[in-house]
Amino acid sequence: MADDPFEMELTHLNQIDFRELLLEKIDCVITASGNQPRCLFIPEKLHKLVSKKILLTCPGNQKRIGDKHQHVFTDYGFTTIDLSTDEPKVLEYLLKAICDHPAHHINIVVDYSCMPKKWYALIIDCITRSPYATERLNLYLAYTPKVFDRNPTRKNIDYIGPIVLHRDHLKDKKPVSMIASLDNNHNSLQEAISKIKPQKLLAFIPHCIHDPEYTRLVMENNKSLLGRLDSNCIINYDMDRPEEINTLLTSYCLDERIASEVMIMPQGPKTFSMMSMLLSVRYPDVKLWEVILKDQKHTADHGLPAANPVIVKVSFLNDELD
Repeated sequence: MADDPFEMELTHLNQIDFRELLLEKIDCVITASGNQPRCLFIPEKLHKLVSKKILLTCPGNQKRIGDKHQHVFTDYGFTTIDLSTDEPKVLEYLLKAICDHPAHHINIVVDYSCMPKKWYALIIDCITRSPYATERLNLYLAYTPKVFDRNPTRKNIDYIGPIVLHRDHLKDKKPVSMIASLDNNHNSLQEAISKIKPQKLLAFIPHCIHDPEYTRLVMENNKSLLGRLDSNCIINYDMDRPEEINTLLTSYCLDERIASEVMIMPQGPKTFSMMSMLLSVRYPDVKLWEVILKDQKHTADHGLPAANPVIVKVSFLNDELD
């Protein structure tokens, strides 16, 4: 159970097959564009089945990159929402328009495959703080796995800090236990560790069915860090099984938060970061931080879809109506 009450209470979480999603009556799809071909995978499958379709876009250079696929989303009937000003307010108004009317339940697909972590963190944050009129809100959180980059990205760091700026700052009252999901960008994680100076570090190593070689590359690129950790501080997880991630994270966070301030640094595949965000709904004292690199250049095949989407159905109940 959560430490503090929320207007919409997270009551259920389970993984479903992508084919099951195609049979559901979906009220709205929210997705994001970008330069990665996988951003079209789920919209292509769902656009004929759903009437309300929202495309989130971002300003400046990222928005110009996103224009590469803009005409396809237009053809699919998506309405574009620009998040160039006051992202929390824009998302709050958007979700209120979708969810705040009397209904037994509302079903929303959130395709976070190409969303910045901040956007889907804000979506979850808005939902848990809002007294919507609907009795139940079902989120179908969808992630299309990609062909992973083989080489680590060597870019300067633009930001290290809380994913959602208005919360999750460290209070310096307890030692910090950091939970980090590793990826190929070992240099950026090392800088984050140097800044935070955690008393304890737990390293989560991703494994995925569609690309087993990725695990070896992550371990190779992070071997200097892993070599300094005890074996019980290195945890393997399956990125294609969110329920398993949720169970592991819950267990380790509950152990560590007794004497430490727990922070999660989800650098690995986005299924880990989404499960981290849902865990923070139940345990708001768990901090979520990220490392953002400066503008990156990718090859033309960066972000190709590699497997069917990983879908998690998450249900929120209106606790005022319960």
